[in-house]
Amino acid sequence: MTAPLRCAICGSRFAEKQCYFCESKICTSCVVPADVSGSYSTIKCLECERKHVDRLSILKVLRRNLYIIGILVGFWLFAIFPLPFLEMAGLKVDPTAYQPVLMVTGALAIPFVFMFIAWQKRSPRS
Repeated sequence: MTAPLRCAICGSRFAEKQCYFCESKICTSCVVPADVSGSYSTIKCLECERKHVDRLSILKVLRRNLYIIGILVGFWLFAIFPLPFLEMAGLKVDPTAYQPVLMVTGALAIPFVFMFIAWQKRSPRS
């Protein structure tokens, strides 16, 4: 039988929650109340409240969303960059076809940059 998880703040044996920001296991007595934190769906520990942590670093956002990023990269490889794959398959492609592909790639990168900036600034609402 495994030992119960201990709270990272007070050491209680009943760490049932996880802080959204630092991802440490915490008990219900070490959770910041929703009226203090301002978010009714995000669980925040007392340590993050003391340190005034209210946003994630870009590295944490990327690490938490690796699955989504992998799917987007896969779609980009097969939908936006089909020309190298066609050449590898033996089909001749005109080199001028690369210019619109690169323009579309640059245009599609703009919303994703804004999306990551927005994810970094505030925690999710639901």
